[in-house]
Order: sequence, then structure tokens, then C-alpha cells
Amino acid sequence: MNIKINFLLPGCILAQDVFKLSNSPLIKKKTVITPHHIEILKLFLVKDVHVEPKLVNGKTFMPKDIINEKNNVQKPLVKKRENKTFIDLYLKAVQQYKKLFTNWQGGTKVEAFSVRKIFLPLFETEPSKEELMQLHHYSTKNDYIYYHSVAVSILSYMIGKRTGLENAEVIQLGLAGLLSDAGMSKLSFNVFDQQSQLTSTQYEEVKKHPIFGYRMLEDVPGFRKEALLGILQHHEREDGTGYPIQVNSKKLHLYAKIIAIADVYHAMTSERYYRKKQSPYKVIASLKIDQFGRLDHNLIETFTHMMIDLSIGSKVRLNNNQIGEVIFQQVKYPTRPIIKLDDDSHIDLTKHVDIVIEEELI
Repeated sequence: MNIKINFLLPGCILAQDVFKLSNSPLIKKKTVITPHHIEILKLFLVKDVHVEPKLVNGKTFMPKDIINEKNNVQKPLVKKRENKTFIDLYLKAVQQYKKLFTNWQGGTKVEAFSVRKIFLPLFETEPSKEELMQLHHYSTKNDYIYYHSVAVSILSYMIGKRTGLENAEVIQLGLAGLLSDAGMSKLSFNVFDQQSQLTSTQYEEVKKHPIFGYRMLEDVPGFRKEALLGILQHHEREDGTGYPIQVNSKKLHLYAKIIAIADVYHAMTSERYYRKKQSPYKVIASLKIDQFGRLDHNLIETFTHMMIDLSIGSKVRLNNNQIGEVIFQQVKYPTRPIIKLDDDSHIDLTKHVDIVIEEELI
């Protein structure tokens, strides 16, 4: 919907790029609006923007007026019933998980029913590749851990499906992904208020959160031993350099290997207080190169094909804001095809490591 800036609220999600005085977006689509963004828009005299019908907290956005696209006049917004998209379900699940996490911080025990109630609607409505590639956009700095936990759950169970796991196993894997950071609720300090990198003492405590999570769940009916191992080991690595126990690939459970990939991917593509979010295409390429020997290579290949579908003719935007069309796909480097730019020149992304695909244009 197109609304005037006066009706824009923190938590709105941009549906289109906002341009002003240059070819580069002032603010990119899928940005979650903050008071700072609103100030910038007013400073640049932007009169209206396109936003999504849902706020980042999952609630329907109901501004007093929207702009009629045909004649550019405002009309009252009529509330109508609409089918829930997967992103709607995701945003709702984040808010539900946040409530549970807050309760755990207060000492409430984990209940399998409450956790399954969050996960099952996500499991029953499979996301498209486009929706999977959009998940990282909705994460906010303040509530990062809640968005991250739900996203890890989704990505994990989708990888599990791709590997041929039975439904019962996929559900346990998804639950393990959702609860992989539940142990963070038992830290002695509020890690989510940290606007700078952790001290060495804080980091050592954070490294214990898989153990805390395991202990929270070990006596709770409804979670299999495999799920508990997925939670306990999701920060372990193939070469034994992970934590908290430093086991290697021989003792790593499949669930842990899958959750590890989902966890690293979403963390690197999300906005954090001390780290800028990165392009999914850049991160996926990084998983294959920078994480070589640390994450399971075969599962990374499965994850890559699950996420990326850049067919010939796909329109993409690069990180230098150039627009182009995929004309040749490199089998070994699916994130780095040959692209024909709008000026009819060609660029082979395998030969330009500083240039990456920012997004596919639908």
C-alpha cells in the first residue's frame, strides 16, 4: 500500500525501494522502519512510500488513509480479510516465541505443547524460495534473537526435507532449530542489550548456552534425544573447533550439522548492533569457501540449491546498484553467474569478487 509519510510508523516494512536525487536507493525495500528512517525521509522531503500490509510484529497495519495509485488521491483504508502468507505466519511465530522466551527468563519451564503450537503452522505451510530469501530482512536489532530462532527453525526443517528425512524427524529437527538458542534465556546478563562486541568473560558464558538449552529440555516430554543433540551441538564444527565440547564430525549429529548451517547463514544476513547484514548470495558463497572444513560440505550444497534458483533470464541487482540479466549459470559457482547489464556490457562475477548479487528482482 502507498501511504503518506505522516502515517508511517516504526515497525512498518518498505515494499519498494525509496529513491531521491540519485540512482541508489535512499532506503531499500524490506527495510524495517525505525524513527531514524522516518527522520531521513522527512529530511529528504519524501512525501509517500509503499509499505507492506503487515507490521514487523505480525499485526495488520491500518493507517487512516492510503493513496489511490490511479489518481494519487487519498481514500480511507477498508479493512478486508486476506489469506495469510508464509511471512505473516513467520512474523506471528516470532511474537509467540518472544513471549515464551521472556517466560523462560523468568523461570518458567519449557512446555512442548507451546513450542509445537508455534512451529507446526510454519511446517504445514511450506515457504517459496523467494520467501526463504526474504526472511533475513525482517530481523530487527532489538529483537534479533526471536527472529533468528524462528528463521533457523524454518531453514533447518527445509534442509531436513531436502535430505529425505521422514516427517516425524523433520518436525523434531525444526523444534530443535527453534530452541537452539533457548539457553540464552539463562545467561546472567542481557546479551540482547549489548550494542558492542562481548567481553571475553561474557563470550565464555555465551558459549555455554547450548548446555543451558540442553538442560532446559532433557526432562521435558516431547523432545527426542536427537533434537537435544541438535541443540547441544549446533555450535560444534566438523574440524573440532566449535563449542561447548569441541567434538568433531565423527560425533556430530545430523541435526546439529543442519542447524549450524541455518544458524550461520541467518546470523550473517541479519542486521546486528555490531555487524551489518550481508547479501544472502555473498553469505552462501562464503559458507562454501570461508567455512570449508568447518561445516558439512554436502549439506551446504543442499542448502545452496534450496535457496538459489537463478535461471537464465533472471533479473538481478548487484551491490553496486547495477541491474542486469543472468545469461549463463556457472554450475560450480551458482551465486556468481555471467550477467548482461542494462548497458549491454557483460560481467562474469567469478572474476569480480568484490561484486555480488544483492537480490533477484521479481
